[in-house]
Amino acid sequence: MAPGTLPRPGTTYGPCEGTCAHTDCAATRRMATSACPHCGQPIGYDALFYMTDAGTAHARCEEDRA
Repeated sequence: MAPGTLPRPGTTYGPCEGTCAHTDCAATRRMATSACPHCGQPIGYDALFYMTDAGTAHARCEEDRA
């Protein structure tokens, strides 16, 4: 499976820059602030990630683990 990325707020397909009530914007922000199960750091925006059984993980962390 190919890794995904989360676009930064205010960019095409990214969440709104300011506060909003959009469900998709809230989901993207939640994913970006979620901690990688391997390193404990936030996933962030424009970073490659995988959805794993352990949660959303940085691609580099998941690949190092494998």
